[in-house]
Amino acid sequence: MAQQPSIYKYLKKITKERSESSSLCDRSSQGFAPPPPKVSKKAASVGSSHDVDYVDIAQEDSTEEQGFQFRPGESHQEWMSTPILPSAIPTTSTTAASSAPTDLSAASEPATQPKLKQYPVTVFGHKTRSFSSHWYERYAFLEYSISKDAVFCKMCRLFGEKGGEDKFRRHGYRDWKHINTACYKHENSRAHLMAVEKYNNYRECHKSDRGTVLHQLFNADGRQDEIIERNRDHIKVILDIVLTCAKQEIPLRGYRENDERKNAGNFLELFKLICKHNPDIQKRLDDIPSNAKMLSHDIQNELLNAASTLLLRRIKKELHESEGTFYAILADECKDTSKKELVAVCLRYVYKGVVKERAIGLLDTDDMTAEGIAKMILEVVTPLELDPNLCVGFGFDGASVMAGQKGGVQAILKSTFQKAIYVHCHSHRLNLVLASVARTSADASTFFDTVNSLHTFMCGSQRHARFLDAQKTMYPDRRALELERGCDTRWSSRSSAVSKVLILYDVIIEVLSEYAEGGGQCQIDAQSLLQQMRTKKFIFFLVLFKELFNKSDFATKGLQSTSVSVTDAVDLIENLKQSLTDMRSSNDEFLKMLAMTNQIMADNSVDSFDISLPYRSRKLPSRFEQSTVTTSLGKSTRVRSDEDLQALLNILIDCQLNELGARFHTDSYGLMNSAATLLSPACDRSLTEMTNSLNVAGKLFHINVTESELSVFLQHTKRKKERGETFKTLIDVLDVCSEEVFPHIHCFLKALITLPMTSCTVERVFSSVNLTPKLALSANIREGSYINS
Repeated sequence: MAQQPSIYKYLKKITKERSESSSLCDRSSQGFAPPPPKVSKKAASVGSSHDVDYVDIAQEDSTEEQGFQFRPGESHQEWMSTPILPSAIPTTSTTAASSAPTDLSAASEPATQPKLKQYPVTVFGHKTRSFSSHWYERYAFLEYSISKDAVFCKMCRLFGEKGGEDKFRRHGYRDWKHINTACYKHENSRAHLMAVEKYNNYRECHKSDRGTVLHQLFNADGRQDEIIERNRDHIKVILDIVLTCAKQEIPLRGYRENDERKNAGNFLELFKLICKHNPDIQKRLDDIPSNAKMLSHDIQNELLNAASTLLLRRIKKELHESEGTFYAILADECKDTSKKELVAVCLRYVYKGVVKERAIGLLDTDDMTAEGIAKMILEVVTPLELDPNLCVGFGFDGASVMAGQKGGVQAILKSTFQKAIYVHCHSHRLNLVLASVARTSADASTFFDTVNSLHTFMCGSQRHARFLDAQKTMYPDRRALELERGCDTRWSSRSSAVSKVLILYDVIIEVLSEYAEGGGQCQIDAQSLLQQMRTKKFIFFLVLFKELFNKSDFATKGLQSTSVSVTDAVDLIENLKQSLTDMRSSNDEFLKMLAMTNQIMADNSVDSFDISLPYRSRKLPSRFEQSTVTTSLGKSTRVRSDEDLQALLNILIDCQLNELGARFHTDSYGLMNSAATLLSPACDRSLTEMTNSLNVAGKLFHINVTESELSVFLQHTKRKKERGETFKTLIDVLDVCSEEVFPHIHCFLKALITLPMTSCTVERVFSSVNLTPKLALSANIREGSYINS
């Protein structure tokens, strides 16, 4: 059992000392107000913060000081943030109260003194006796219990010591023959006088004009209200600075925080800036004792911990607000700039018709095995007290440690979340499709290597300066651009890299031509790059990949949206397939790109189809004379004509279409067919067929839709469409699907919408961490807290 806080023990000690002190009657109407106990800084947990959108959440989580209550097993910080109840003041005898009859009064109520026409009769020897109401007038402390036919002393029952007499305190007094003598002795006993003092103190402390017990404890000198208000204003400024740094994703602390350094860190420098322009804040800081200025690292960490706790509390509230809220788990692992292995965990759910993806944990770990990652995910999710049967899916990438069918994270979590479906992130899948082009085609691989080599060449200090000067000279009205390097894991970076080379083609040729006439290794590199760039093949690849990226970027960006659903993902992929197919079959697309290539060649005096290399005609072996070539061997193709360029175009597009078909295969769960049925039902399908297609996927979530419910729902949406309403997404369908009228379809729609199609939110968490190289929140990350910016 956890130890009780020091303030609780202090109050108990004060109460005991006052109870055993002399002159009880002289102090019977006075309250006690001990000096405020010393509380460590770490116990000063703050209960206000900001959430994801930098909104003040102090309103919904504020707590008033109403007394003290400590729960066994609760940490000090948890106890400090718990609402404090006046009934928990350790002056009441809880043992006596627990065994007393229930028809007696509470401490704040008048004594229970019922006046009956006839009280129950008790036989004493040969005589019958009963209680009489005239005893109330003589002994005001008496209470009569009808259920026990006995009298009690109200003060001793509520505030008596455990070791005192039990007649009037616990069991009740029923000897009506000797009641006068017994009451007289009890009234003058020491135990009764102590209980009366405690009762009077209780009434005095709970007068409405004196405030709460906590207010009286800390307001003995009359200035405590002013001090409390000052401290609250001070902590608000500190809190705003801390949360501003978190929102702007900048570190709080500097390398060394002292007055001698010009830069003491973002937190202290911002605080100095505010004090400089607000004398009141500076004066308040000067008035506060040096050990209570709350500018230390511990206070900053506790404020961030409080903010993360409130965010998790809000997320938990949203998940439990309505019964049966489905959710999905998103997770990924990554290394930050300091080479720490991080695991980020997010939840996806629908709240009031809006899809939300919220980060709930960011932790570092040394165990990057599937068991270690799965255990960490469970540790983050468990405090939210979610129903495992409401988890509809996992959103991970395709790494074997995450996606393994037998020993992967998704397989381990499946034992806990048995109804969940593993979904390979569609954005990651599309990136693998596009990246495969560079691996399978030697010509494309050479092209992207050349683009990356251009970036490396222009990064040299002197070459970079000359590169910028050439842009200013040739295009004085245009902002200077920088070349970018393509990345295998981020296909969009290749798109930007190719676009920059195409825009700056003439500038790059000018700079390379200058260095090609120099000497040393720089001359060799420049000549090699010039030889690659001054060909029709390279220019055509620039134009070709620019067009391919323009078509694929729509799908890439769409799949990175948090609101993307099953139908959205299918539409984006199918639209990309159709665009590539049209580009493959239409000669107009090729002629358009060829015309742009010829224009760039004419502007830069390029006349070579391909690099000039000695070429020896290879004779096909006789055993292959009757064979047919079905696929390339992965070697570069020599370009001698426009037909060769068109052949390269067809090879690249065929490669992408094959990869799209392989990675985005047919709907194995029937989810797409189910979603299509609800979004835009086909006219040629019978009601039974549509119901069966829904229930194929519904079995995954244990949802069974009847034909009658589906029939009425389809008629309902049909009338909506006739009135001009449109249903572009499943969210639009959910808005018109009443849970009371269509319970099973409503539940099925929420499950479909909750199913994750992408895990890009987790990637954004890592991006936020890496934006802060000197991560000052490492302590919070290690403890599992997370500030969503």
